[in-house]
Amino acid sequence: MLGTSPFIGAAQFGRKSYEYRMKFFYNEENMKELFIKSAELGVKAVQLIAYEPLVRALKRAEEETGEDFFIAATIPVKFERCLSMLEDIQPEIIAIHAMFCDALDERIGRWARKIREMGASPAAATHIPGETIPEIDDIGYDFDFYLAPLNPVGYAMLPDFESTLRALENTEKGIIAIKPLAAGKLTPKKEVFDFIFRYADAVSVGITSEEEMKETYSAASRSTVRRRSVGRER
Repeated sequence: MLGTSPFIGAAQFGRKSYEYRMKFFYNEENMKELFIKSAELGVKAVQLIAYEPLVRALKRAEEETGEDFFIAATIPVKFERCLSMLEDIQPEIIAIHAMFCDALDERIGRWARKIREMGASPAAATHIPGETIPEIDDIGYDFDFYLAPLNPVGYAMLPDFESTLRALENTEKGIIAIKPLAAGKLTPKKEVFDFIFRYADAVSVGITSEEEMKETYSAASRSTVRRRSVGRER
C-alpha cells in the first residue's frame, strides 16, 4: 500500500517532517500526482490518514483516472466527523488510531460496530503491538485487522521486538505492517520485505517521490514470502 504518513509530516521523519508537510499536506496536487503514479505502477491500494486534504486528493485521483483504489483509512481524531468524511470514498478498511486502541479506550468497541455498519472492515492501529494485540484479542473486540509497526531492525516495535513478533504470529487477525523501512532508516530491499511478509498480510510504505516508489515497489514485488498465522489457513 502507498502510505501517507509523509503527507502529514509525521514526527518520525525528524527534520524532514516540516518539508514533507509543506510539500504535500498544503499541496493537494502533489499528493494527487503520487496517487496516480502509484496506480500506473500497479499499486492501487492506499493506507490513507483521514485528513480532509488527503481525502480530497485521493478522490481527485480516482476521478481523473477512473480507478477505484483499495483504501485502508485511519481515523486520527474526531471519530464521528472523520467517519462521515470517509463515506464518500467508501474505504474497505477503517482503522481506529493507536492513541485510542493502546489505551483500550472504552469507546473502541462501539466505534468498531459503527465502522462495520458503514460496510467497512474495522481495524485497530497500535504503537505497542506486543501488548495491545494480545489484550484486544483477549477482550474480543470486533476487529478484522491490526496496523502495527514491523521491520527487521525493531524500530517502533514496542514494548520490544520479541513480544511484537510473538503477538503478530499468534493473532488470527489480518496484519498491515506500518513503518516497514523504519522511517527511512532502511533501504527497500527484497530481504526487508521477505521479513515483513512472514508476519504481515500487507505493508504500507510512506513514499515521497516517483523514484522512491519505483525502487520500493520493485523490491516488494520480488518477495515470495507469505504469512502463515496460527489457527487459520491462509
